[in-house]
Amino acid sequence: MAAWELWNYRQWAYFNEPGVHADTRARILQDRMDVLTKRVGDMELLVLILLGTSGLYAIVFVVSSYFSATSFARQADQTVSHIQDQIGLAMGGFRELQEETEQRLRQMTAAAPTPAVPDPRPAEWETQIADIAARLAAYQNGLLSEHARLEVVQDENTTAYLEVVAGSGAAAALAGLYLGFGRIYASSDAARSRFYLERALRLAAPESPLASEIHYQLACRFARSQEFPRAMRELAAAFEHQFKTLEERLAGDIEEGGKLYELASTAPYEKTVNDLLLKMSIGIG
Repeated sequence: MAAWELWNYRQWAYFNEPGVHADTRARILQDRMDVLTKRVGDMELLVLILLGTSGLYAIVFVVSSYFSATSFARQADQTVSHIQDQIGLAMGGFRELQEETEQRLRQMTAAAPTPAVPDPRPAEWETQIADIAARLAAYQNGLLSEHARLEVVQDENTTAYLEVVAGSGAAAALAGLYLGFGRIYASSDAARSRFYLERALRLAAPESPLASEIHYQLACRFARSQEFPRAMRELAAAFEHQFKTLEERLAGDIEEGGKLYELASTAPYEKTVNDLLLKMSIGIG
């Protein structure tokens, strides 16, 4: 339409010829004014057409940009979800492989022990476990040196070997060692700490002070990662059988700066923790 208006636009030439009557010149001037008025109207229409087209283009551009950004965000969310699913599958496969390896190792040890390297006797197990427990107790507080970290790694391997060869006879002692590993790694490696605590819980005797201690450590670990429902379940399991030492530790850990302070100051868990303290103080539960 703009090209059509420009194509039709033309100016008429008028000459002031001598001898033309005044009335004729007036009529010619009036015709010229009418033509100019029509041309001005045409130009206004042209400007309106151009402005309307430009505005429509701007609206289309903004809308298309919005839908493009929305589509990109949706694709990014789908990609992240897919990656998380793949990681979950890989972790599940890794756990299955670990369980199969442990089961296979037990079967090989029970079926065909190596004659050249006899298994240690129970007395030797107790000595090794006592030595490892003493070292772990010394490493509970403070930063570990490179030599200390090396000894901890060696003790981890020795403990895993003793769990295989000693069997259920040393379950309680090994649970104590795994509890020590969980405490050492609590501040530096949360995943490994949780692994050792859960392993210790499988070996510890139910309804024992050691099992309650492990439940309490798991409660502190879940509270640190703000998994408050799981922390409360572990805390309730820890105090299922009343132990005075845990009651005193709970009273200190719920204070500001304590391991359970954030849990004890978050509703509705604050009331549950206070009720638990009250029951322990009057000997209920």
